[in-house]
Amino acid sequence: MPKGVKLDDALIKETASVYLKHGSNISAASRELGISRQALHNRLSAAEKAGLLEPRPAEANLSRWRPWDELVGARKKEFARVKAAGDGRRIHPRPLADDGPFLAIPLGDPHLDSPGTDLGLWERWTLDTIAKAQEAGVDAHLKLIGLGDWTDNWPRFLAFLYGYSETPAPEGWILLEGYLDRIAPYMEASVSGNHDDWSNPTDLLGKLMRDRGVLHRQCALRVGFQTPQGRMVTFGLRHRFLGNSQWNPAHAVTKAAQLGWRDTVLVGGDKHISGHGLVRCPDTGRLTWCYQVAAFKTHDDYGDQLGLLDKHVSPAVAMVIDPRRADDDPQLVTVFYEPEAAVDYLAFARARFEAGKAA
Repeated sequence: MPKGVKLDDALIKETASVYLKHGSNISAASRELGISRQALHNRLSAAEKAGLLEPRPAEANLSRWRPWDELVGARKKEFARVKAAGDGRRIHPRPLADDGPFLAIPLGDPHLDSPGTDLGLWERWTLDTIAKAQEAGVDAHLKLIGLGDWTDNWPRFLAFLYGYSETPAPEGWILLEGYLDRIAPYMEASVSGNHDDWSNPTDLLGKLMRDRGVLHRQCALRVGFQTPQGRMVTFGLRHRFLGNSQWNPAHAVTKAAQLGWRDTVLVGGDKHISGHGLVRCPDTGRLTWCYQVAAFKTHDDYGDQLGLLDKHVSPAVAMVIDPRRADDDPQLVTVFYEPEAAVDYLAFARARFEAGKAA
């Protein structure tokens, strides 16, 4: 019916009668009256206003899915959260106590529950290093960094491998939590590895890290260690850098630096091999220290079966960094493969720094 045309009272009464006769069934009433469902709705609204019918309750939405307007609002909020979290290219600033030297230790894949992992070696680089730094009074300047694959975490199709291990999956998580409780105060940043990501979408590793105040992201993370004066030393962390070369174990990491990553340090894990390189940006002269660190899993049945070459030099690297030096200064980063020597050098460098401030 055209808009603004008043319905006849007799027509309204007839519509109400047919509607009630069919037990308030819209489809049956519209068929008998020979009108569209929309036209019937218009007549029923008029009948309600005339007091011939009780007001109809709103139809319940029995769908399990959200309506359009609610979906649009939820999607916009979801995008805002994703945008705020950023991606692997975003730099996350982390404050330094002062402008003096600090010690950063990127840790290779722990695989804490693996039969081939040397927990004594792991504790040397973590618990023993923390204790030595505390004894030397420089523990406030110690930054541990996790590169992923904390446990084997075998998924369903590889779960049979637990049959070759004395440590079942639940005990792997107990090992991880126990070590995290002890080292988390010195853990500055963490990325997950492919073994950790097999627990997604639950992201158990991420929850453990965030509960302990550790900056964590899946797969990749950029961290900017920033002095009170605003000087920033950046770390590009990634469990796996893409690329392989039979000639250069650090090929994937150095390739990333050559193709445009301009961080002070680029470091990756995953491959259980060691390698390093120093890349200079031809435009700015900025140097990037590129490191491929191996793993604390020093005996690998899988690698043995495939006949892979042993390219394991160290499960971690200890980097004493002096933010007072420029980005093109080769003495900006001093690297050690013994954590004890790194702590000794940090104590020496910190003493010189404090003496310089007092002078």
